[in-house]
Parts: sequence; structure tokens; C-alpha cells
Amino acid sequence: MAPALLNLNSTSVMACASVKETLIDRPQLQEKTRNARVLVLGGTGRVGGSTAVALSKLSPQLQIVVGCRNREKGAAMVDKLGKNSELAEVNIDNVDSLETALRDVDLVVHAAGPFQQSQNCNVLEAAIETKTAYMDVCDDTSYALRAKSLKDRAIAANVPAITTGGIYPGVSNGATMNFFVLHLMAAELVRAARDESKGEPERLR
Repeated sequence: MAPALLNLNSTSVMACASVKETLIDRPQLQEKTRNARVLVLGGTGRVGGSTAVALSKLSPQLQIVVGCRNREKGAAMVDKLGKNSELAEVNIDNVDSLETALRDVDLVVHAAGPFQQSQNCNVLEAAIETKTAYMDVCDDTSYALRAKSLKDRAIAANVPAITTGGIYPGVSNGATMNFFVLHLMAAELVRAARDESKGEPERLR
């Protein structure tokens, strides 16, 4: 992936508040998307739980399936999310369990880390097998490379697949990464450069 280049000037830094306001406006989703079923694996964890909550706020009509191994924690999350959610007990190390859970959803969000210790891409492979759209919040290079090696299989199956939704060094510590966060980081870099008398930055890569 080519590195993102953020051109920054004082106007863009000062526009952080308006960027935040724009980002939290609910997008107008197509009817098919509004009524989609989304399986969030690791749905009781910090990242997965935050993802499920964010999705339910983004579009209350989404049907969110909380995928986890702990029924008690899963039930608590379902209660928090409300009537358009349900629980699915899923073991990501069990192919049959995965494929059963994926056959009834439109999208799977894989947040059941840690990715750093995973030696396989079971969830992505099951998504390809069941023709389910896929994304993960991986922030590990070796896992990302394994996932990307399945590109041809995903294309052949016509399965949209996004990997490496999380990045070092912690921009994605939560369920989402957005331009507001990037603007704040950029503003901090500019402030630090000024404090160190290194001049006025024109670009940040």
C-alpha cells in the first residue's frame, strides 16, 4: 500500500472541529446496506465491542451478530446493543463453527485478535468459502501478508476483503480510525516541530 500523504496547513489544522462534526453525521445508507447482517467476531472484546456499538449507532437498522466464545459476555453485549442484535457462539479456530456463523451474514468484521500470534487466516478463508464480505482490524505485518496471499482466491470468489484495518503505532486503538484522529496527530506533530524550532512544516508523510 502506498503511504498516505497528508498536506497540512494552518487552515486544515484549525478545521479539526468541523471535520469531527462531519464525521459523526450519519451517512445515508442504501436500503440493502441499512438492513445488512454484520457478524462482529471478538464482539465482547475492547475493539470488537467498540465496533459493534459504533455500527449500531451509525445505522440502528443494521442487524448485528455478536460473535464470541463466552455466552454470558455475549448476552450482556446483545442487551447493550438492543433489539437488532443477537449472539452467535463462534470458535475462530474451528472451521465448521466459522462457516456456520458466516453463512447467514452479509459482512464479517474480524476483531478476534491477537493477530500477532495467529499462524493462519481461518476467518478470511471461511469468508471466501461462504462468499461473505470480510474485513479485519489486524495491525500485524506477518498476518497481513498471509491474508493478502489469498487475494486471487478472494477475487475468484468475488468476495470483497479488506485486511489491516488497524495500524501501528496505535492509531486504531479502538474500533475505528478516522480523519479526525489523523488531523489531531498531524496538529501535534506541527506543534512539536514549532516547539523544537524546526520551522513550519509544509507536508507530513
